[in-house]
Amino acid sequence: MLLHQNASHFLLRMTVALLATAFLIRDVSSQDADESSSEKAGDAVNKVTATAASTKQSSSIADTPTQETQAADATATPDEPPQVKLPPPPPKTGPKIPFELQKYDVELPIVFNPSAKLGPAVRAAVISELRALIDRSVGPMWNLKIEEPDWITPRNRTGLERLTSEWLKTRSVELRFAQAVREQLSEYTKGKFPIEAESPPSAEMRSEIRHLLAITENEVLEPAVTDFVTKIADGKVDAEKVATVSEVVYLYLTPAPVTVDKIFPVTVEVKGANYIVSVREWDRESELLTTVRTRTTIDQRTIASQILRLLGEVFRPVTLIDEATPLTARIRYKAGEFPPGDPAFKLAKKDAMYVPFFRYMDRSKVMQKLQFLPWSYITATNVERIRANCELSTGVKTPLGSFKRRRMELRALELKPYTDQTTLTLVPKRNRTRPLVGYLVAVYDELPPPLPKPGEEPKQDAPEREKPDIYRSDRFGNVTIPVDPNKPLQWIFIRSGSALLAKFPLVAGAERQMTVECPDDTIRLDVEGQIVLLQSHLVDTIAKQAMVKAMITNRLKKREWKKVDESLQELDELPTIENFETLVSEIQYPAIKKADKRRDRNSKGRIKKLGAAVLKIAGIHLDKQKIDEFREDVVQERQIEDPDAPRGKRSAPGRN
Repeated sequence: MLLHQNASHFLLRMTVALLATAFLIRDVSSQDADESSSEKAGDAVNKVTATAASTKQSSSIADTPTQETQAADATATPDEPPQVKLPPPPPKTGPKIPFELQKYDVELPIVFNPSAKLGPAVRAAVISELRALIDRSVGPMWNLKIEEPDWITPRNRTGLERLTSEWLKTRSVELRFAQAVREQLSEYTKGKFPIEAESPPSAEMRSEIRHLLAITENEVLEPAVTDFVTKIADGKVDAEKVATVSEVVYLYLTPAPVTVDKIFPVTVEVKGANYIVSVREWDRESELLTTVRTRTTIDQRTIASQILRLLGEVFRPVTLIDEATPLTARIRYKAGEFPPGDPAFKLAKKDAMYVPFFRYMDRSKVMQKLQFLPWSYITATNVERIRANCELSTGVKTPLGSFKRRRMELRALELKPYTDQTTLTLVPKRNRTRPLVGYLVAVYDELPPPLPKPGEEPKQDAPEREKPDIYRSDRFGNVTIPVDPNKPLQWIFIRSGSALLAKFPLVAGAERQMTVECPDDTIRLDVEGQIVLLQSHLVDTIAKQAMVKAMITNRLKKREWKKVDESLQELDELPTIENFETLVSEIQYPAIKKADKRRDRNSKGRIKKLGAAVLKIAGIHLDKQKIDEFREDVVQERQIEDPDAPRGKRSAPGRN
């Protein structure tokens, strides 16, 4: 009996222990599940859980549960927290490639003008020979793609001239977007979906892409992207993967970044016995499109070689600015580790010139803003294999290195002059429609040393200033600067009277026409005209004062006392320095008010300098103390000759 009782107690204790262990395991697992779900759901799930817990706790305190309520609670399943769907991962990117190892992705669309001399066999031979020449001359520096497109119309030089940089960029974005969608569909189906990267999208598809990329509202853009991806999938991909690809495209690939680096549109046409070849270059980094370059040949077999020569003329290497100071810069060449076989495509060249610019990017590496540094050039002085030390010549006050910031690419594009002259059009900053006529333009081969300040003697070891070439702007505000082969970089000084309005470097021949915005100098010119009249009045006053003093001295010697008194009276009536200070203030005050309204600090400073120069001369020659001393000398000398003569009086303020 006792043994049976002990066994019963042992079984009861074991049952209680097993039940406690089971409850403990359930609590731990439920706690882990709750933590995992809370991490995925985020703040929204925490709020829902907290609300449910507070509601349950308040109900248990307020009411005593009956057996029916406990039974219902035991059979009911607890509410699960809402699941938060995480976005799919961004598209995979390869390892970061150094700038000097990045090759140029080049597209070369070539069209032939319809002619009996340019049949299918000739076109195929030209393309095949051109591909071989580029492979031998450029080598692995280019990832080349040659095609015969249908979007260059007409199929001649006129068709090239009609192309614009914005159109080429838009077309590249459309092609890249269609290719990115196909790549994502192929990736999520593990290669089962055909990429068809080489086949360009149809005109209808490009129209849909153009409409899709023009949408700015997210609520409209997301379903539009889903419809487009579904249409491209064409039932070859299941709905779940299509939805994932649509979300990837919407989050990371809209708009798609452009991947092509250079586009060289080429046209070949026949005129009589001549074959005319035309080429342009579009650069993705700077979004600049060169002018059309043309060559002519009479031999059909040299068409490919003429195209190659034109490609060497228009190809502009891109560089990365690593370091920059106010006077120097250090650059790296893109694809610098792949030296070409033809010197025409050589990247690192001594004395080559580059134009710096800035690319502001977003998180998806899509360019949002492009900015060029005006009137600034970089000249390579010490060239290495993939790098070069350069000198910076700029007409702006902000140093090049101060622009560097996060998500900004600092680049430089080689500058290749192609004309024999450049026409500068001078206009004021606030009114580009009004030309500046008759302004003096001085052209220096080198930056001249600064002139000594007024009253300062020039240094003995200072270099002699060279004599510049002087030009005057015509009635249209134009000045034509010819190209100097010995001095590719020249310095331009633009003056209005004695005021220096602009100073900047120029590479003549880089562009046919450039607009120069000069400070609006009309306020200062008006003041300067009035100051010139005031200066002439001051000169007359100084001359008349000297003449009156000479007459007084001469009449003292002759003892003509009555005439001496008349001359002294005439000396008192001459304008004094106080009169000129009042006149200068009357001229300056309205002009300074107008300059303040325009926020033109340069004109304000020049106006003050003009008035100060007049008052400085007036202070030297119309000094009141000197006039009083001269009068006292005259009175003393007269009293020596005539003790009964009156002592006279000090000079009084004269009249204007």
